[in-house]
Amino acid sequence: MTPDQLRAATTRSRLCYVKAGPGSGKTYLATEAFGFIRHVRYLNDRRGVLGVTFARSARAELEDRVRVRWGPRSLAWPNAISTFDELHRLLLRHLVFQGYITWPGGRLPAQVHDSWQDHPGATRSPGNKMRHALSLNLGGEITTIGTASDRVAPKPCFTDAKKLMNAVASGYCTHAEIRSVLGAALQADLYPAFVAAVVACLADSYCHLVVDESFDMNHLDAAVIEAAISAGLSVTLVGDPWQSLYEFRGASPDRVYALLSTHSFEQIDMPGHRRYLTEDMKELAQRLFDEQPFAVAAAEDGDEFDVVLAHDWNTLWDERRIDVLPMGRPSGLDGSELANCFVLLLNEVVRGYFRRDASGVVEARRKLGVGSCEDLVAPALALLRDPSRPIEEVWDALEAAFNLNDTPWRKQGKRATAYMIRLRELCLLGEPPVLGLTIHQSKGLEWHRVLLLNGQLATQPGVLNKLERVQEQHRSVYVGLTRARSVLRVLHVPDDPYSTRHPIGWVYP
Repeated sequence: MTPDQLRAATTRSRLCYVKAGPGSGKTYLATEAFGFIRHVRYLNDRRGVLGVTFARSARAELEDRVRVRWGPRSLAWPNAISTFDELHRLLLRHLVFQGYITWPGGRLPAQVHDSWQDHPGATRSPGNKMRHALSLNLGGEITTIGTASDRVAPKPCFTDAKKLMNAVASGYCTHAEIRSVLGAALQADLYPAFVAAVVACLADSYCHLVVDESFDMNHLDAAVIEAAISAGLSVTLVGDPWQSLYEFRGASPDRVYALLSTHSFEQIDMPGHRRYLTEDMKELAQRLFDEQPFAVAAAEDGDEFDVVLAHDWNTLWDERRIDVLPMGRPSGLDGSELANCFVLLLNEVVRGYFRRDASGVVEARRKLGVGSCEDLVAPALALLRDPSRPIEEVWDALEAAFNLNDTPWRKQGKRATAYMIRLRELCLLGEPPVLGLTIHQSKGLEWHRVLLLNGQLATQPGVLNKLERVQEQHRSVYVGLTRARSVLRVLHVPDDPYSTRHPIGWVYP
């Protein structure tokens, strides 16, 4: 371990914030800290140590690392690794079990779904109708509220309040309902008894929380941490404010900053030294971590790259100066059946080159009602790889394979056809194309040589760039700049849709 990692993993501070830069080994740190807290700091405490992540994949990775590093008994009850959604459900179940809240149907269901996708009463097209979500009335009873928010009532949703209540009472529930009810219950001015019960539950169950990627917390997540602090728990927050990219999902970096300042967390800086192999990348990463102006170099003819990154899929699909195969569907394709078929066709091409699935393939299969479908895609793939066949035949083959109802599908437009032609060009290359990812998809990953498509960064000699942390688009650029181990180059995009929204500052030394 580096000295910074050792200090962060073994701190005795009750409240600690580890500012962990890209490549600093955040998951490695969380693994080491979990074991030190469990086996040294709180060795004789009957309560558990809880590691909290956001995604189920991140939870599984941290579980595996803790199990290998510290042994299976380290994760035996009452210790655990959990997602925030699972922690929300545990706390709400406590409120229901203790009789503070009466859940429709009497008890929370054992399984909480990700969405109402498979429920016949929900609709994907609410139009101008008000959506409905669960909440609490002034008496603390579960009721419904109308909303237009995608975060409160994501599609598919209910436009009839009674149908929503009936569906929940029948035992079907999504994480959105858990969040909305628990979020209402944690309003101390309205429901002090509910908040006190949550605080008591945390105090009795855990001695320490370790939160990974803490700047992805939303208002509810931060309220749970507030309750944990009120309960007297020790808390370690690990994260990088520059890598918070999920405001569209409700992430609230400002709320996290308020949490840090209100409770006087000890801050430990942990720059990323492990990832970078060249002096250029080490200097760039340190300047970004210290929020100083920085220089980047432009790509030149003959440069080779392991990956091409961009803000969105369209920028990757429209790029012609380098042979890049985007791993996801361009947004120019709508959500029609043929657009989903395009994703399945793209998936076969991506798997052939890179042995990984394309982005959105699981959702496309679900919408088309198919499982493994290599055989169904094979005729269209053969036509795609035959330059003598008209590109329209590829679309026709997809419709013939997946249109089980024989109802004519809406035909593809000029833009969709242009993307299919580009996919054919990439299939007919003499050598493999370069993998293309959005910056969101690249978060947490690394490569030796990275090309970043960007319309704002200055690459002229003697001109430095300056990012503003409060701008999510600048934070996205930061993530893109820190994915390379050895070489980072920038290729100017003339029509970058982000270039006019929050321009990156230029500094002339």
